[in-house]
Amino acid sequence: MLSIPFETTTKHPTKRSIRISIALLCSVWALSFSWTSEAAKLEPYARISGIGIRECSGIAKSRQTNDIYWVHNDSSSGSRIFAILKDGSLVAAFPTGLTNIDWEDVATDNSGNLYLGDFGNFLNTRRDLAIHFLEEPLKPKVGTRIKGTTYRFEYPEQTEFPPRRRIYDCEAIFWAQEELFLLTKSLGDTTTRLYCFESLKTDKINRPKLVGEFDIGPRVTGADATPDGQRLAVLTTSSVWVFERPENSRNYLEGIATTLRISAGQCEAICWDDQETLIIANEDRALFEVKVADLVDY
Repeated sequence: MLSIPFETTTKHPTKRSIRISIALLCSVWALSFSWTSEAAKLEPYARISGIGIRECSGIAKSRQTNDIYWVHNDSSSGSRIFAILKDGSLVAAFPTGLTNIDWEDVATDNSGNLYLGDFGNFLNTRRDLAIHFLEEPLKPKVGTRIKGTTYRFEYPEQTEFPPRRRIYDCEAIFWAQEELFLLTKSLGDTTTRLYCFESLKTDKINRPKLVGEFDIGPRVTGADATPDGQRLAVLTTSSVWVFERPENSRNYLEGIATTLRISAGQCEAICWDDQETLIIANEDRALFEVKVADLVDY
């Protein structure tokens, strides 16, 4: 519970207490706006039809092949990755031979590469967190096997397994301006933490750098950046956010933010369709569109 500070030794508040009071009142207003505004009920425009896609956990639009979107299952559903069209129809399924302990999201870069986040960590006990790197085929067709490379990583701040606070789950990965980022899904508070990989090595445990934090409320389940890296879309269990990248900073969470509360089932995946449109997928394989113009200032 938030409380407004007051002075006990003088009849008049100090400038410091006034500043703190104003800041706290602003925080209360922001929380009230975020949590009490009515959720927009989204209606699906299509549904993913591929029988092998049981639970859509991640989606990324190809930047090499027109009208192709990459999706994948959650854990315990094999190690295939699927190419679909915007209407949800299946183009092809591709075996990878990679381990799928808990794939939670997929990202693409501007050179035709895919990054699969095998970092689902509900109990915060995993010591085998991984990112799988694949080159997407230019002309997806059935039977093509995609070879991958696995990069192991760990959070530099995590020293206990499990930690006292469950803040090291993750369901969001995105690529922007030649760097790979993660956004955590905290189970111990309402903060998401932004990490950046400055490099990826196969012969060592990689340790991403913590670059920012943001009290986002509901838990983060997906993310994607625009091809130019200037905008970041973040999906939570009940909201969509867009952050503008600050000038000369990789910390998107410090940028101007807009948001929209949504109701669309258990949403797990998000990607940019174009500069003004987002596509969201839920676990039931329903697909939704959200216009950036419908988001409001935070």
